[in-house]
Amino acid sequence: MSVIQRNSSPQSGGPETEQVESGTPTTGKPKGLTASLIAVGVLLLAAVVALGVFGVPYVRALTTDRTTAEMRDDALIGAQQVAINLNNADSANLDQSIENMRSSVTGDEMTTYLQTVQDSITDELRNSGSKADTEVVQSALTELNTDDRTATALVVVRVTTTQGNQFVKNQLGMRLGMVEVDGVWKAQSADPVGSRVDLGSGTLPAADGSTPAPDATPAPGSGTEAPASSAPAPTTEGGDSGGQ
Repeated sequence: MSVIQRNSSPQSGGPETEQVESGTPTTGKPKGLTASLIAVGVLLLAAVVALGVFGVPYVRALTTDRTTAEMRDDALIGAQQVAINLNNADSANLDQSIENMRSSVTGDEMTTYLQTVQDSITDELRNSGSKADTEVVQSALTELNTDDRTATALVVVRVTTTQGNQFVKNQLGMRLGMVEVDGVWKAQSADPVGSRVDLGSGTLPAADGSTPAPDATPAPGSGTEAPASSAPAPTTEGGDSGGQ
């Protein structure tokens, strides 16, 4: 072991010999800084441990909340589309209108009802020239069951039925029992809410903005209105109860 001799001690004035192992590194860092680094390391370790203990449930909670919010949005958008499809109808292509309705529902009861509607369509209705266009006025979810993936929605729609140059506007509410089927929200029940509200009727303006004289074409609702302008018959709701 080599020895480094240091002379001239500032206190005693005499020779002082300090033995230092040449193989031992000297960093020259103050002991206080080393202690601070150790303390920081301990804090970081504690933070990592805390993240492992508390962070995972916190992240899981955020993920669950986000998933629930996304499901709520999807169910409400699905209910809006169902309400539109169930009330839209075009006499020029009633079979396609019925198919659009059928794609929006699930379950034997709803499917059987739509088949009954389709079977009741007459040639007179197909040739009536009537058309029903629907827009959503208000909508909200009243129930959502994330386990069963079911929901209940209230949707208010405005339906404008035209025939020739005549029109009738109505507003109606629907309670839809929704269920997710292969990633698509469909109605397993549909019930009217309240009474249909008459928003007025009249003659459509001509292309140049003028109001043409009424012709002999019967107004919508005089017995030739497309069946889809009304909400499906009330059904018994089931399978969509659950926590919000």
